[in-house]
Order: sequence, then C-alpha cells, then structure tokens
Amino acid sequence: MSSLSVSLGYVILYVENVADSLTFYEQAFGLTRRFFNDDNGNAYGELETGAARLAFASLQMAEAHLKMEVVAASLNKPPLGVEIALVTDDVPALYARAVKAGAIAISEPAAKPWGQMVAYVRDNSGHLVELCSPLP
Repeated sequence: MSSLSVSLGYVILYVENVADSLTFYEQAFGLTRRFFNDDNGNAYGELETGAARLAFASLQMAEAHLKMEVVAASLNKPPLGVEIALVTDDVPALYARAVKAGAIAISEPAAKPWGQMVAYVRDNSGHLVELCSPLP
C-alpha cells in the first residue's frame, strides 16, 4: 500500500454573507484577501493565513453542493462546536484589534498552565475564534 500525502488546505465557514465575512476578518485580524467570487448568491472567498487558507462559502452554495441544509452559526445562539484558532505573537494586541472591529469579546487574553496565551471572540457571523500564542 502506498503512502498518501495529506495536508490541510482549507477551513471553510458557511456564512450568510461572504463579502461581509471577508471584510470583517481583514479588519479584525489583518488577514489578506486571496480570492472572492459571487455567482448570484453562490459566493466563495479565501483569506491568506499561512499553510492553510481560511475560506467562506455562502449558505446557498453549501446547500447547492451538499444537497442538504447546514446548521449556520448565529450570534443569537450558542457557538457551534468548532473554533478557528489564529496564532499570533501578540494575543492582547490582536484581541484589542478584533474587539475594536466588532468582534464579540468572550474571554480576555490569559496565560494558560501549558504556557500559551489564549483569548476568545466571536466573529460577525457567530463563529468562535481563538486567538493564541504559539505552543511553547
């Protein structure tokens, strides 16, 4: 049996408005837009984040491709059981930037027993975002 080469290429969040999500992540976290296309509501966009890309697809596109409804994140509901982790050398500065850009503060930066600095916010669609320092 041959070995397969596998790497994480994308994390895709399904959102109501892809353009708004791209703009929010650019402003809140300083990420750079790589790609955006909107074909009559079937929208998709990507941000540069290092080895893997953070991407957004419209709920309409998700349902068209998957042939089923997806559970959408919402600021009016508890967060979904998944988070995006953005690694930075300055968690307090990124946390302050994100909150200033409209992120919902969940927990302020705090040192963890394993040596990492961690904070949590929710994005403009209700997704949970961890802001953390690199693991020691």
